[in-house]
Amino acid sequence: MDEKRTCEPIFWALFGAGGMLTAICAPIFILVLLLIPAFVGSGEPAFINCSLLGRLFLFVFISLSAWCGLHRIVHTLHDLRIHWSLAPLVCYGSALLITLLAFAGALIRC
Repeated sequence: MDEKRTCEPIFWALFGAGGMLTAICAPIFILVLLLIPAFVGSGEPAFINCSLLGRLFLFVFISLSAWCGLHRIVHTLHDLRIHWSLAPLVCYGSALLITLLAFAGALIRC
């Protein structure tokens, strides 16, 4: 039996990791980066941007969230019976571009 191999398990893994990370960390991320500095009046929280751990967290959070969201768009288009042949290329290419931009941003030191 000759089965066709695809890259789909890789995209499903990134989708699952991104969905889980976004669901668990997004509320905490929003609380720490948006709500607390707004009410305390301390301005922009520099600890998340300047530390290596903070930049690594931002990279992983942005990258996996992008893969999750864009993978969901590909499958939503399929479910809506919009069979645009370039949809996976555009969506996964966009996720890769966002990942590369997030990586470049993580390399920039404060």
